[in-house]
Amino acid sequence: MRIAVATANFYFIPFEETLEIIASAGFQNIELDLFWAWNQWNMAQHLRDVPVSQAIQAINRSGLTVTSIHDGGGVLTDCNTTTDYINPNLDAYLDQLGYAPEYIVFHPPHAEGNLDGDWWQYISGEILHALEPYRTCCSHLTLENMPLFEGFTVPLTTPEELYAFACENKLRINVDTTHYAQIGVNLLEAARILKDKIHSVHLSDYIAGRAHVLVGEGELDLPGFMARLDPEISSVVTLECSVSSVNKSDREMNHGEMVERMNLLRARVENLSIGGS
Repeated sequence: MRIAVATANFYFIPFEETLEIIASAGFQNIELDLFWAWNQWNMAQHLRDVPVSQAIQAINRSGLTVTSIHDGGGVLTDCNTTTDYINPNLDAYLDQLGYAPEYIVFHPPHAEGNLDGDWWQYISGEILHALEPYRTCCSHLTLENMPLFEGFTVPLTTPEELYAFACENKLRINVDTTHYAQIGVNLLEAARILKDKIHSVHLSDYIAGRAHVLVGEGELDLPGFMARLDPEISSVVTLECSVSSVNKSDREMNHGEMVERMNLLRARVENLSIGGS
């Protein structure tokens, strides 16, 4: 099992310091989360004003390997077009990285309003057309399960729907453990349904409505989930979780304290086994 760290975990500190913390905690792989913003939502804000070339140079200096790139968006500003679906910087990152990441993570589209099945039947074809060029840019193209958002239509939220869509269109699946917890989907049952399509995982814990909790500090049966994955298919686990503790927010932690929490996280995840081996 290879372990990567999502750079967006540290969106609130400079990008170069993010890489330093990850490397100092003994990790070798990262998921590069691209900056994305729309209305109240933001992701990877530490890359907001950082040129692509500068970010790539920082990664190269750090000695870390980009295992995956997370596009991070998915909101359609116009429900009938995919114009804003792909992150506008994705192509530049792929061009300048110099090697193909193992996988790229995309979200299913979500659009404002209560849209019917005819909308999804139409827009799903447009989404697949938009994704097609990226099949040659990575080893595996993956869709991530998403929770529901009030006022939005979000397709493929059930494991059954996501599995059927992935099979039909030769896609892999990235399972976000928190996202299923947020909508009350049993994680072990989801793993059973999706098993032969799960190529990667966004691993985090969940407790009392709090999302993306440090592994081992929530209520999810993460050992049971990991044991249900197929080690021949699920090759990468990406740690997408806050380093906050019960007593201290990550925003109150200094550099050394965040490295310490990441060391704890690495030790916990290294003790988990894919496929129970």
